[in-house]
Amino acid sequence: MTPRHHPDWIDAARRYLAAELHERAPAELALAAVFDERPLEGEGLTALLSFELPPVMLLRVAGTSAGDPRHYVAVGETEPGYFPAYGLSPDDAYSLHIGTRFALVVGLSVLPPESEPPVARPALRSILETCNPGVPHTEQLAGLFQCGAEVFAVYRVTLPERTVYCFGCDCPPGFEERIDLPPPVALRLHLGRQIRADARADAVAGRSD
Repeated sequence: MTPRHHPDWIDAARRYLAAELHERAPAELALAAVFDERPLEGEGLTALLSFELPPVMLLRVAGTSAGDPRHYVAVGETEPGYFPAYGLSPDDAYSLHIGTRFALVVGLSVLPPESEPPVARPALRSILETCNPGVPHTEQLAGLFQCGAEVFAVYRVTLPERTVYCFGCDCPPGFEERIDLPPPVALRLHLGRQIRADARADAVAGRSD
C-alpha cells in the first residue's frame, strides 16, 4: 500500500458511481487507501475510496445491512467496482475486490448442495484433525460453487469455543473468522487474500532468481 494520491481518482469514482447509481450517487467520497500491486493480469495502481449510501439505496444492494451504509469503490488501473464495506479494513476490502474480480473472470457460480463431491467432507475432517487434534466439531455446508473445472466449498464449522468458515473441495484451504459474512463474500475475500499472497511470493521468488 502506498500513500500516493492522484487527483483523477475521485473524479473517476464519481463518474463510475453516477453511471451505476444515478440520482443515488454519493456526494462525498474519502480516499481510504492506495494499493500498488499486480495480483491479477491487468491490475495495477488502485485507489479504494469509501462512501455512504442513503437508506433507500441500501434496500437495493444485495447483502447489505440496513444499519451499515458504508461502502467502498475501487478505481484506477483496475476494473472499477463498488461493494458494501462489511466492516472490513481497507486492506481486506482490497482483497475482496481482487477476489471478486477473479470470480467474475472465471465465472464463479452457485451449485446445489447435492453436487458436493463425496470426498470433500473426509478431506475437510482430515484438515481439521491435523489443525485441532482430538477437538470435536460439527460442520455444515454453507455454500458450494463452480470455479472453472473445480468445485469450491464453504463450510460452517463449530468448535467448542468458536464457529468459523472453512474452505474445502478444490478451493485453497483456509479459515475465516467472520461468519457474519455471506458465504460468497467470505469465499471471495479468502480467494483475494490467497491471490495477493501468491503474487507477493512470486515477486520475491522472481527477485531472487
